[in-house]
Order: sequence, then C-alpha cells, then structure tokens
Amino acid sequence: MSNTVEPTPAPPPRITKPKGRPLGSKNKPKPPHSAAQDSLNVIQSHVIEIPNGADIYQSLLQFATRRQRGVSVMSASGVVANVCLRQPMAHGGVMVLEGRFGIVSLNGSFVGGAVSTGLSVYVSGGDGGVFGGRVVGPLVASGKVMVMVAAFANAVYEILPIHDDDDHHHHHLPDMNVEPCSSNST
Repeated sequence: MSNTVEPTPAPPPRITKPKGRPLGSKNKPKPPHSAAQDSLNVIQSHVIEIPNGADIYQSLLQFATRRQRGVSVMSASGVVANVCLRQPMAHGGVMVLEGRFGIVSLNGSFVGGAVSTGLSVYVSGGDGGVFGGRVVGPLVASGKVMVMVAAFANAVYEILPIHDDDDHHHHHLPDMNVEPCSSNST
C-alpha cells in the first residue's frame, strides 16, 4: 500500500448569466398611438368660421347634424347684428338690440344633431354696455365670426334621477330656439 494521495478533481467552472440585455434587443421605436382610433367618445375641438350674413345658430346646427356629433360651444369672437334676447328675469320679455354688437360670450349645446338647448349670448355695444340673454330668432354674423366648439360622438341626453324603468330610454330635448323675434315685443 502506498501512501499516495490522489488529487481530487477540480470543481466544475461556474456558469454565470451575462448581465444586461442581449445584443440587438435595445428599445425599438413603437408606432404612434392615437386615442381617436380606439374610442368613439373622443372630444375634438373645432374652430368654425361663420361668414358675414349667416345665422350662427343654423350654421352650428347644420355642422352638428352633418357630422352627427354633439356640439358644445366654448367661445366665440366677432360681430353680430340686430340681436333679439329673452331676458331671464323679465318673465317672457324680449329685448331687441338694433345695430352691430361685439360678442363677449356665446354658449349652447347641440345634442344628437337636430336637438338643441339653444344659444345664450352676451354682446357689447359701442358705448361699452353689455347685454345678454337667450337668443330668440336668428343670430346673424355681421362680418366673420369665429366659434370654438367641442364636438363629440355618442352624446345622450339623460333626465335625472334615473328610475329603474328608464335605464334604456333616452330622452330628447325640444328645440328651444324656435321663437319668432319681432321688434314689437318688449
């Protein structure tokens, strides 16, 4: 018997995982994503130019109807002529403003195209006086009028509170801009 010691085999080499990303796997550009492609409920803004002599109400109604969109008027600038306004506190009184007036504020909604909540306007005369109310009859542009609107699809008019039997019934507003304007009204 010999006293020779046999060498012990060396441990197998450790296999380590490479750190970082594999070659060629850097961030690749992704195609642009547009919410307008994915959702029917997107709100789009539009600047609408209404020409001299055109009725602003009818122009906006026609835009909403042709595009089959709900429209909410956000702002407007320009001049209108011969405005008829229903005063909120005058119990049915109509104020007739003859001449040209600058638009201070314009708002209203068109839901589902042909259904409208009407327009309300504040105008300023040459003397600095401001008059406002609900538009009765035509609102005629006297020069170019620019209107900023938000347009959206799938607009539904709801009456609250919702009752159990009304869950799937949607109600429509009557067109509220159908009153004639005459200069004989006070």
